[in-house]
Amino acid sequence: MIEPMLAQLIHPPLELKGAWLLEPKFDGERIIAECKDGKINLWTRRHVDASNKFPEIIKSLKNLESSDWILDGELTVSGGFRRLLKRNVEDSLKIRILSKKIPAKFNVFDVLRWNGEDLFDKPLVERKAVLLKILPADKGLELVPFRKSDNSSVENVFKEYVNEGYEGIILKDAYSRYESGKRPGTWLKLKRDDTVDVNIIGATKSDSSLPFGALMMERNGKYFGKVGSGFTDQDRTDILNILKENQNSLQIDVPQELKGQILITTKPLLAEVRVNEIYHDSPRAPVWVRFRWQ
Repeated sequence: MIEPMLAQLIHPPLELKGAWLLEPKFDGERIIAECKDGKINLWTRRHVDASNKFPEIIKSLKNLESSDWILDGELTVSGGFRRLLKRNVEDSLKIRILSKKIPAKFNVFDVLRWNGEDLFDKPLVERKAVLLKILPADKGLELVPFRKSDNSSVENVFKEYVNEGYEGIILKDAYSRYESGKRPGTWLKLKRDDTVDVNIIGATKSDSSLPFGALMMERNGKYFGKVGSGFTDQDRTDILNILKENQNSLQIDVPQELKGQILITTKPLLAEVRVNEIYHDSPRAPVWVRFRWQ
């Protein structure tokens, strides 16, 4: 699969030079959609093929007038990422039911290949022009809105997007090329809060009747501490079920004093936590946000 290009986290005040495009940041899951010889695949950032889980998106993408293309975008459902997690099932009957009960939308913001021609080195404004021409009118597909920017408008647009329920704003150099798998600084993101991506590797026992005490985290191949706040009671039940479905032996070293507290260990599950700061490779006051799509 094609590795997605990544955005660099920034903080105000902003000082931008040149021409930039502004897009809302969605509360969904990044997807690279690819069609080769008429076969369509939906790839997550963890190289998982999610095509079978979203038949309604595959149906919509079949309306594109080409059999050789690559699109980049965000998969969303009404109600946000927590509802999207409900679509992470394998049973074919459940998939069919959920595709109608919680239909997904593919919000497209880039095209990397069209009609067999690679567009990676084309300026972003040219790739946007291609998107405007090729996306069909379909309820399952939507072009991510974008607008031109200057320094004075960015923070106002950011507030506007947040008020509309988006996670923040993405700023893109209008003439940037697509650098697969890199974070070159030509794409920037301004978010409502500072969050970091971690891997959940298990949970600790609870001292009360709660399903678990805290979640154990890994980052950059090392133990990254525990997150024990930010959960509702329902979250804890749902999360423990997810952990049980992904149970596995512990793959990294954890502090000796933690080993007697472990309730369950799992394969690494990508998640997002909010932190005040990271000090000596440890998070300060981590708060649970969500699992990211696996």
